[in-house]
Amino acid sequence: MALRKKGKSLEFNNRLLHFLFNPQALPFTLSFTILAVLFVAFRMKGIEQAYASNKLNSEIDRAVIHNKELRAQRAREMSVQKLREFAVTYDLKEPGPSQIIFIP
Repeated sequence: MALRKKGKSLEFNNRLLHFLFNPQALPFTLSFTILAVLFVAFRMKGIEQAYASNKLNSEIDRAVIHNKELRAQRAREMSVQKLREFAVTYDLKEPGPSQIIFIP
């Protein structure tokens, strides 16, 4: 079995840290880090916006369906059969010719 030297891994990590925090590479490192964080933040915000948009669209769809149900209910309530039942219940009669007034 081959054994691994611990010093080589430590040497690589040490050189990497030394390179990243080098005064010449530090602006690049910070810029890259900030861009990466901003990229992730914008992606998360975009996903949140998509969820909010989907929620609003589903609420709009529900409101449209409810509106259609209410219109159908109003149409049923205003049907000729329902109005005749209403007239019989409250003893209403059709107006005579002298009771009708035409407004031009």
